Amino acid sequence: MASTPGDLTSLLSRLAAARVEFVLVGGLAAVAQGAPITTHDIDIVPRRTPENVAALLAFLETIHAQYRGRSSDQVLQPTAGILSGSGHSLLMTDLGPLDVLGAIEGGRTFDELVPHALDIPIGEHLVRVLGLPMLAELKRDSNHPKDRYTLAILEETIRRASR
Repeated sequence: MASTPGDLTSLLSRLAAARVEFVLVGGLAAVAQGAPITTHDIDIVPRRTPENVAALLAFLETIHAQYRGRSSDQVLQPTAGILSGSGHSLLMTDLGPLDVLGAIEGGRTFDELVPHALDIPIGEHLVRVLGLPMLAELKRDSNHPKDRYTLAILEETIRRASR
């Protein structure tokens, strides 16, 4: 299923409306702050408390989340046990791809990312979005060519915003 920007915005807004605590990271976090990049999914780092994981799991059920890359006869849905861990759950939903990341580069979790996040209105809700300086720092530590390219864009966006 191909997602459109409207689908991703709707997915993010509905996730916030479900009162799931998370930090938006990755490409969409950069786009939300004016970086001119393209992304086709949503990357979040949720708070991994039992209550928040339960809220996330309930929300994922409403949008028919299942793991990407499986054939139609091998549907695998996320569980509370998996979402409570530090691994990555790469999901496809009715509204497009959603990557639920227990931790990101350097083992950074929700609690470590929140101080570097800002609240940005998405639809009718405020969404915690990882700030551009931390997004750039994460890319600086990467050797992936795509991340090196994105780093240049993030740094230029930061420079322009500081003028």
